[in-house]
Amino acid sequence: MGASNRIVPIVCAALACVVFAASPGCGGPRVKSVETLDGVKTGKRVRMEGTLSLRGSTPFTTPVLETETGGDVPLDAKAPELLSQLRTLSGMRCAVEGDVLPFVDQNIPRLSATRYDLLPLPDGKQPILGLVSMEDGECVVTTDKGKRYWIRGDLVAVISDYNGARVWVVGDTADTDAKNRPKKSTPLTATGYGVVDETPAQ
Repeated sequence: MGASNRIVPIVCAALACVVFAASPGCGGPRVKSVETLDGVKTGKRVRMEGTLSLRGSTPFTTPVLETETGGDVPLDAKAPELLSQLRTLSGMRCAVEGDVLPFVDQNIPRLSATRYDLLPLPDGKQPILGLVSMEDGECVVTTDKGKRYWIRGDLVAVISDYNGARVWVVGDTADTDAKNRPKKSTPLTATGYGVVDETPAQ
């Protein structure tokens, strides 16, 4: 399935109850938020929220967005790296932006994903999506908007193993005057993570 996806137990429990171009994030000015694709014209760009899952058997798996209204929307993408990331995010709540594709039949709406955004976990915590780097022995995750998080806690060692990879991390932020704090970074004690892309495009 490509990149691995690891979730520590504290997040696993939350997810059990519960997309990407060059820069993830949704909600362009001309994008309409919808709960269903019923009546939406082919080619229309929309934004939908739901939980990602996988259907089919490896290696022929299809990411599906399970919407809040109970409808399942199969996802495709022109960018192979986007499709790969959608697969690794199975179990995560996301907002997906994309273009409506012709229906396979009248009962199966489809969406060609162009971007995605991670939604808060059931406990209200917002996952952070970014690239892992090591700076003077410290682990930093930098978002596509340039926000930097200094990763701390018991998960530092394992997240550090993915230096250069794209990951999501969830945890608690705190202020600190520690001398080894990387510049312009927010301390974050990680409680969960997942690997989205082990070899992201640079």
